Amino acid sequence: MSFRLLITSTSAVLAFGVAAQQAPNGANIPFDKEHIADAAQLKLALAAIKKGDALAQKGGMDQQEATEEYAQALKVNGNNAELNWKLGVCLLNGAQPPKALPYLKHALQLDPNLPRIHYLVGYALQLNAQWDDAVAEYQRHREVIRLNPDPDRTFNMVEKRITECNYGKAFMATPAHAEVFNLGPAVNTRSSEYGAVLDGKGRMFFTSRRLETTGGKINKVTNNWFEDIYATTWGPSGWSVPQPLPEPLNTLRNDATVSISADGNSMIIYRDETNGGDLYSCQRAGSGWTAPVALPPTVNSTGQESSAWCSADGQWLYFVSSRDGGIGGSDIYRSPWVASANTWGPAENLGPDINTIYDEEGVFLAPDGKTLYFASQGHTSMGGYDLFKSTLTGTRWSKPENLGWPINSPGDDQFLVLTADGSSGYFNSVRPGGMGEDDIYRVQFTPSPSVDETAMLASATSSVPLARDVDQTRLAGFIKGLKMMQPAEALVDVMSLQDPSFSASFRSDPGSGEYTAVLPAGKPYAMHVTADGYLLHSEHLEAGSGKMKLDMNLKPIEAGSTEVMRNIFFKMDSFQLDSSSTVELGKLANFLEQEPGVRIEIGGYTDSDIGPMPNQKLSEARAYVVLNWLVAHGISPDRLEAKGYGAGNPIAPNTDNAGKAQNRRTEIRVL
Repeated sequence: MSFRLLITSTSAVLAFGVAAQQAPNGANIPFDKEHIADAAQLKLALAAIKKGDALAQKGGMDQQEATEEYAQALKVNGNNAELNWKLGVCLLNGAQPPKALPYLKHALQLDPNLPRIHYLVGYALQLNAQWDDAVAEYQRHREVIRLNPDPDRTFNMVEKRITECNYGKAFMATPAHAEVFNLGPAVNTRSSEYGAVLDGKGRMFFTSRRLETTGGKINKVTNNWFEDIYATTWGPSGWSVPQPLPEPLNTLRNDATVSISADGNSMIIYRDETNGGDLYSCQRAGSGWTAPVALPPTVNSTGQESSAWCSADGQWLYFVSSRDGGIGGSDIYRSPWVASANTWGPAENLGPDINTIYDEEGVFLAPDGKTLYFASQGHTSMGGYDLFKSTLTGTRWSKPENLGWPINSPGDDQFLVLTADGSSGYFNSVRPGGMGEDDIYRVQFTPSPSVDETAMLASATSSVPLARDVDQTRLAGFIKGLKMMQPAEALVDVMSLQDPSFSASFRSDPGSGEYTAVLPAGKPYAMHVTADGYLLHSEHLEAGSGKMKLDMNLKPIEAGSTEVMRNIFFKMDSFQLDSSSTVELGKLANFLEQEPGVRIEIGGYTDSDIGPMPNQKLSEARAYVVLNWLVAHGISPDRLEAKGYGAGNPIAPNTDNAGKAQNRRTEIRVL
């Protein structure tokens, strides 16, 4: 099961509303007839806010629709403090919490007396790794609650948050020798994916909450789809399309991956049928699995048991439990195997060396039987759950070591499992650039570079480590916004169109807009650039050996702005999408989810050649295929229009194959 630290208590404040106070400079504009002359627009905005409040209260799967309602009202009046506050809180509770920052900062500018505003802005800054600014806001919140104590425990954790920011700043300054890759749209969706386990035979099992959940019902407690277990297999074309496991593993309630044996023949899963959640074991039987059986009462208790891992020799079971008598909320325990009784013996708490007054989660024991990996909200976490490791020497566990940046982030990072040789692993995280909520990432541990290698492997600002001992492309350039040619701090994502497991993310220099990176040569890549207030930018790279210069101009999100989606491909003379297009389509869907107020036209274009289908009809069909894909992946059809332009408006001469390839394109335009 997934564990997200949400500002749930803040969401409850929405029920009471926030008094729209006039800021000293008069910038805070109320939603009333005096300030909004268009009565129809005012009525529309107030209705959207009311609907957004109701949806935000329900949370879960309604959170995205709530943000869309608030965004509609924001079009009518973008300078209302309460509305920006509500949208910011809604985004903090949504799929990509870092996106809340601009709205909460604007709310603070409009009205510094909004409830808990300094804490919320501090939290959003922390999630964006803006450590010093986050500390400053937390300190301001500390002064507020010193004079007016807050009854909610969440908003009294200022010292912990400041400590997390200090750890984050230190870890970010000295990154770990590791590369982190999002598994991409082959596995991840706009829903949550987490809890990956590997059977050692090329198959990965994981948990997801998706529309097609078994039984098709919604969990009334979380207002989200029930969890199901999925399986995918690694092959020459990457990960196969994930398939839900049939009964008896998936049922009408929550069924989640927990762990799997090294030979792939024994699996532990989680179900919440009794006691708030218990652990069950099952065995491989031919092509399926036996009916899961609950673990004994020495392991399962009246509390919740959510994670477990068996030692390679089968003598110990490490597990997480919220049972009474622990050190924190959820602690890590272990039980010995009692051969004479053919069951697990009494559980022992791993003690204060491992467990903290906060929650621990997601245990994984390395094959050596003494190196424990786990997630914790305590120790030296930089925010939410961080991943740690500790080694057992005799009867004492070593001080847990934070796995560092970029493995850990300011958000939740959990459920790490390693491959057999320990050179790489998989975990789930909520971080900028993800496909949706929790995504599954792969971490590749790399040797420490020598002094003369460091410059070659570093990007402009983020020390992105990349493959060595292979032909490389050195990519460099500047990212600028078209308005006044101001440099824009942007997030750059590079994904291989051939290997879904390869991706890299880095930021441009905030002062100059410069970026550099090193990529394995000889492969095609999709490159996407995002920045607050700018339209998604797409590039297609055919990376050869040597140096490559690529400057990119970002276009502001405003009516009429256009971008060519350079990695959406169709079969020749057909409107059938090529499978490699899902990389770009997934990124476009993610952009639209993070910008709920944006409506776009999808324009289809062809070259001037005459094929079996008239160019006008072909371009229209291609545009509608893209529209339908986005709708099928959660984008409201009200935000999309499709139009075919045939061979009109060429961007290159139709005199050679290179020019014709440029003219065969899909273009988005802000409406």
